[in-house]
Parts: sequence; structure tokens; C-alpha cells
Amino acid sequence: MSYLYLVAFVSFTCVHTSLGLPSGAPTGVCTTMTPRHVNSSTNEVIQAQTATRYSVVTMASNYSAGDVVRVWIADNQSTGYRGILLQARNLNGSSALGRWRTPPTNTKLITCSSTDDAVTHSNTELKTNTHRFDWEASENYGDLQFVATVAENHDVFWVQLKSSTVTGEACHLIFSKYYLLLTTFAPLMFTMLH
Repeated sequence: MSYLYLVAFVSFTCVHTSLGLPSGAPTGVCTTMTPRHVNSSTNEVIQAQTATRYSVVTMASNYSAGDVVRVWIADNQSTGYRGILLQARNLNGSSALGRWRTPPTNTKLITCSSTDDAVTHSNTELKTNTHRFDWEASENYGDLQFVATVAENHDVFWVQLKSSTVTGEACHLIFSKYYLLLTTFAPLMFTMLH
């Protein structure tokens, strides 16, 4: 009899961890941003769509440390979406950067690399392009893109859609490097001279 309980437990655990999560993306997919949704009739993992009707949009073309950049998901058919995982990343990077501010209704913040560095859905209620996400640059990360996985529903989703490049302000990068050098070596030089 205990054998049956073990089989039931293992079966439930495997099915539960492979189904799409209506309460948001698990942190285990932060790097790949790929859902592990399973087709309920075939038990096969569903593959991402290729031709997308969604795009990741921001009006910002550059940013500096401390700036807040507004991002949203545009839908060319105006039907909305139900699932999302959204991050800021360096070009060709795989780690989330910065921090997101208070998310809109039906979404929540999660921690991938550092606190509140990604946004996901909190339920499967419909979200539209009126859902705006505010990202804060805690430092200058250089050039970056906003990257999103968007799910129209459990079976239809797109992985790692990218915004246009948002440029880190060069003068702030140069100033930051000189400031770091100055604050690091000035006390040393002062000590050596006295």
C-alpha cells in the first residue's frame, strides 16, 4: 500500500512542477525565461511561438544611474496577455539588472539575481498595454534591453522578446570610473605624502 502512496506522490510532484504556474514564473526560469508548460493531452512540453504579435516598448533611448524607465508590452491585435516575465539585461546578457518599482495590478516582483529585479504575473487575469512597468537603474549598467517572455495563454507564448537598445549615458560611465579611481587612490596618495 505504501508503494501506491509513493507512486502517487512522485506523479503529483512531477505533474505539479511541470505545469504552467498561474501565480507567476518560478525563479528557476530566470536565466532562460522559458516556460515549462506541458500539453495536458500529450504530456509534451509546449514549444514557444516564433512569429510574435507582441513587442517590448520603452520611450527611453538612454538612461543614467537613478533614472526610472517605463516599459510596457504592446500587442498588435489588442487582445492582451495573461503571463509575463520581464527583466532588464545587458545586451546578450542573461542576468537581470536594476530593480522594478511597484508593479501594476495582476503582476508582482520576484528576485532572480537581486531583490525585485524581475516582474511576473500574479494570476492569469488579462493584462493589456495599459499595464506599465517602472524600472529603476540603481547604477549605470551600460547598454541594455528589456527582455520579456509573454504568454497569451497556457499553450501560446513567446520567449525573450527584446526592446530596442537603451544606452547607458557615457559621461556618467566615465565620471563613475574617474570617481572610483579618485576615491580609491587619493587616500593612498595622501597617506604616502605624509
